[in-house]
Amino acid sequence: MSGIYTVSPYTDKVYNIIDAEKGTIVNRIVIHDGIVSTGPIVVGDRCTFVVNTGNNQQVGYIYSLPKGTVINRFVT
Repeated sequence: MSGIYTVSPYTDKVYNIIDAEKGTIVNRIVIHDGIVSTGPIVVGDRCTFVVNTGNNQQVGYIYSLPKGTVINRFVT
């Protein structure tokens, strides 16, 4: 599924994946682990969030678009 996608907040833990050409919501990303400190950052068919998980730790999650599945993570 190729296209142009963007991501926008719906609530503090839920983000809509939007088909930018059609203007429709195609999926959602739910943040479970903490509070978003950075993001969403969309580049191509990937979206990155950095989340404060407590214990002074931040974890980055990389999601595929438009599916919204986690494809990688990193500790900052």
